[in-house]
Amino acid sequence: MRKEIVVAASSTSLAVVLAVALLGMVNWLGFRHYVRSDWTGSQMYSLSDKSVNILKDLKDPVRVIVFMTSGSPLFTEAKELLSRYQAVSPKVTVEYIDPDREPLRTQQLAQEFGVSVANTVVFAAADRKKYVTSDQLAEYDYSGYQMGQAPKMKAFKGEEQFTSAIMGVVNPKMPKIYFTTGHGEADPDGPAEGGLSQIKEVLKRDNLGIEKTNLLSGVVPEDCDLLVVAGPRATFAPNELTAFKAYLDRGGRSFVMLDPVLGERAAPSGLETLLRGYGVQVNEDLVVDPGRRLPFVGLESVYATDFRSHPVADAMQGLAVLLPVARSVTTVTAPGATSTILLTTSDQGWGETDLQSIAARKPVAKDAKDTQPPVSLGVAAQSEGDKDKGWRLVVIGNSVFLSNAYEGNAGNQNLALNAINWLVKREQALGIAPRAPEQVNLFLNASQMRNILLISLVGLPGLAILAGVMVWWRRRR
Repeated sequence: MRKEIVVAASSTSLAVVLAVALLGMVNWLGFRHYVRSDWTGSQMYSLSDKSVNILKDLKDPVRVIVFMTSGSPLFTEAKELLSRYQAVSPKVTVEYIDPDREPLRTQQLAQEFGVSVANTVVFAAADRKKYVTSDQLAEYDYSGYQMGQAPKMKAFKGEEQFTSAIMGVVNPKMPKIYFTTGHGEADPDGPAEGGLSQIKEVLKRDNLGIEKTNLLSGVVPEDCDLLVVAGPRATFAPNELTAFKAYLDRGGRSFVMLDPVLGERAAPSGLETLLRGYGVQVNEDLVVDPGRRLPFVGLESVYATDFRSHPVADAMQGLAVLLPVARSVTTVTAPGATSTILLTTSDQGWGETDLQSIAARKPVAKDAKDTQPPVSLGVAAQSEGDKDKGWRLVVIGNSVFLSNAYEGNAGNQNLALNAINWLVKREQALGIAPRAPEQVNLFLNASQMRNILLISLVGLPGLAILAGVMVWWRRRR
């Protein structure tokens, strides 16, 4: 009998040990190998291709110090998002500092990194630092503030800010973008609907420097990494065209946006002839597309969903670009140049060449003189030789799509960022811009609230009491 007890006890002990060992192995495997999911309706914490590309390309370690308490606004969102960054790249390390629980440590790191504002996330690599404060992480709707309602978060910008900060600390050189002036171009500092102040802020967050220049001096600034021509309404002088050509020939990069020549204030820019020598043909027409017509908008406002294969357009599949009042831009054979169409109209679109009838608001129809469908709306071109050091061009037949009034529509910002990153040779930054989170609200009427109250206060406790009575009755019998 004693032998049987010993065997039984030994078997039980061995089973317990094996169960504990198995549980430990399962936990170890779960810790080392796991899958992350994002169950939010707007995929709020799913990293975009842009962020993933940058994280996988990291060569140097990036240190992230979060100066927030667990009760700080957006702490939960920031922590969850940063865990996704760590999961993609082991180069990213994150340290959380609670100023309330660790005042000495907080003071030490605050002095080390020069932090003077609470609720700040610091990104550091080598001797470079970048700061993201909590007010930069989200946009709020204050429309109900006067009625006593708390502000509602309408957009979480954590990924945009964090990825921009990482790019800022891992890239020692900040590419500099110059916008041309003196020809009625859109102003990068202009806050009105026709200005470019919104895209300027986006570019600054992408670690790009923004300046303005006038080419009447006959030269492009030596530190210019990208020259932007945004919708000129006057003709460039001969010495300006010479400076533009010399800049490209020495390996310059340019993003050119030329609107149709319509109205009394408009005039040919003079760049049309020059661009033909680089494989880009800008036509004198106005693009219309009945197959891509927007409700309550004229045919001259085109939205494009057809993209060709090119680094600028590859990430645009499934998106649309809204181009109000555009002209056609296509490829042409030129010595030493390779050009590619980026996006086109539908098969029903054409380029109307009778601009006088359009200006007089007369009806027009497609004929043999017009640019035939599908019509190209943008072109990327580059030198055939040393493509790393050679010139690059992106030409779009519209500039208004990048203005404050339209930049946030559809995929307009994506197209601009992809084009600019390709031009300054930052292909690793190409990708889809982060999506804004959804606001999900649950509305219950009085009857539904009453039912929930009865179930929670009467139904669930009643079931527990009933179960207890049944157990007592069975034991008594």
